Amino acid sequence: VPKHINAIITECRWKTGRSIVQQDAFSFVHPKLEAASKPTADAAVEEQKRQPSVLLWGIDSMSRMNFERTMPQMFKYLREENWYELQGYNKMGDNTFPNLMAVLTGFNNTRSQQVCRPKEVGGMDACPLLWKAYKRKDYMTAYAEDWSLYATFNHLLSGFRLPPTDYYARPFVLAIDKELKKEYEMGIPYCVGRRHSAEYVYDAAVQFSKVYRNQSTFGMFWTNSFSHNDFALPTSMDARLLQYMRDLKQAGSFENTIVIFFSDHGMRFGDLRNLANGFLEERMPVLYIWLPNWFRLKYPQFTQALQHNKNRLTSPYDIYATLKHILQLETPQAKLPIPDGCPKCHSVFFEADAARSCKDVGIDPHWCTCQDYEKIAVDDPRAKMIAQQLIEATNDYLIAQNLTELCETLRLTNIQSVLRDKNLDTAKSEFFLIRYEAEPAECLFEASITWNNATNRIEATVPEISRLTLYNQVSECVKDAIAKKFCICSNFDDVRIRN
Repeated sequence: VPKHINAIITECRWKTGRSIVQQDAFSFVHPKLEAASKPTADAAVEEQKRQPSVLLWGIDSMSRMNFERTMPQMFKYLREENWYELQGYNKMGDNTFPNLMAVLTGFNNTRSQQVCRPKEVGGMDACPLLWKAYKRKDYMTAYAEDWSLYATFNHLLSGFRLPPTDYYARPFVLAIDKELKKEYEMGIPYCVGRRHSAEYVYDAAVQFSKVYRNQSTFGMFWTNSFSHNDFALPTSMDARLLQYMRDLKQAGSFENTIVIFFSDHGMRFGDLRNLANGFLEERMPVLYIWLPNWFRLKYPQFTQALQHNKNRLTSPYDIYATLKHILQLETPQAKLPIPDGCPKCHSVFFEADAARSCKDVGIDPHWCTCQDYEKIAVDDPRAKMIAQQLIEATNDYLIAQNLTELCETLRLTNIQSVLRDKNLDTAKSEFFLIRYEAEPAECLFEASITWNNATNRIEATVPEISRLTLYNQVSECVKDAIAKKFCICSNFDDVRIRN
């Protein structure tokens, strides 16, 4: 294939007619001139100097528990191949964007919005994403993601004006989404052309790893299409994903590559989220790390610390610190960069304190899984006041956003559950987690609030309230990601019938 051809779409037609028999698409990772022209005389010396490659292999909305449940072959493989699991990995934000930005920039969501300006054209181009730091160290870089409409940096955001990495798959993904026949599962293009949507991303990951096997690389390959909307659908990709892992190992790609197999969060809505343990499902994504054998031998202290951290509380900020650490493995811990959003976070190659708190690792109380909750009766007088005040605060938020002409006024209909944190209980205030229903559209919300015992008023941040039911179809009239959680469009009945 000529070097200037990055992808092709092929068609087979009947000889006697114009009807298409089948379509397919292929993308190509070509060696860049800067990589191909490197001198090879002292290959052994170059190999010794080489920094480890990094492969981020991400699956959207995959909790640690649901990974074991729906992908048993992959789970068994990672265990048998001695990958390191971080069972205490806790998300720090609501959806994909803040959690991945914490990994890629070390910023919290407020700082990400200020510095990277993701809603502005060109804003993300100036963002200090980690692959830029790796590029400055002569790494070849890659980024690929399926489901173009809902890609991390493009859904309700402006994306990149220029290719952010050496290999950038979005033009190819946009082309196949437009040109090839699609089969949908739960509203997502699960099959595109002759293959699973995710396979185009995984094929690119394998190609990239093979083409640059003799050079240091940093690649992030992210999929949404088989996991975002249906908690059971990952079962269909279990064997296929296992084969990709075996192909990478057989090609020697793991010999010099640190692999982070992870997710951003678990299911945020739907049947799985509504179970008793749905609180944990949402907040504890899967995360495994592969270390090359030479790395384990050269840095036994890092390997031992990673093993110790298996059951310690960790956050996306720790992963950012780890990825920065990989670029300077000989640097003492005290001199390593600190994540902007979490001054106490550090590389997982250093042992984490067993007494770490969510505050220590940059996790707000609403997302923290370390809270010690006890049940409170739903008919407790405070429960009704809390839920009603949350509804009022949400309606006030819609008013402040000038959305009252587009969005319905919410009305409280039911309180499902109320939990009180025993550790945050004081004479002045109490901390509650409440799940409540509202009309129209049978909305289900979950919120963390501080209750002031003196004033009988809540302290809550509306944007941090979780929506536990699907809402895209009934919030089509607004484009802001936060407002979508609370807006029920005035024409939602027509939208529901249409869909």
